[in-house]
Amino acid sequence: MAQSRQTEDEQPTQTPSEEHGHLGKLAGELSRYAVSADLVDGGSPYLRVSNPASACAVEDVICERREHDYAFIASFGVHLGSSGSLGVTAHKVAWLVGATEE
Repeated sequence: MAQSRQTEDEQPTQTPSEEHGHLGKLAGELSRYAVSADLVDGGSPYLRVSNPASACAVEDVICERREHDYAFIASFGVHLGSSGSLGVTAHKVAWLVGATEE
């Protein structure tokens, strides 16, 4: 039986989570708006969305697994949308940071 060893130079590779993938898709939808959307990896990935026109307009969006899909949640706990409604969710997030007219 062969064993694999990790040398000091090698870093373990991590497969991006499903949540990471859905946050990436939301970031893609947000490219239609005048916002910056940066995917932050860590213990739990999140999407940091900011309005470049305002130093204070920043929102962190997390993604949670639900029974039939994934939900996007604002940092203050409000449900913004689901993985099945990325366009609507992106509009809500852009509105939240002041990057839409509506």
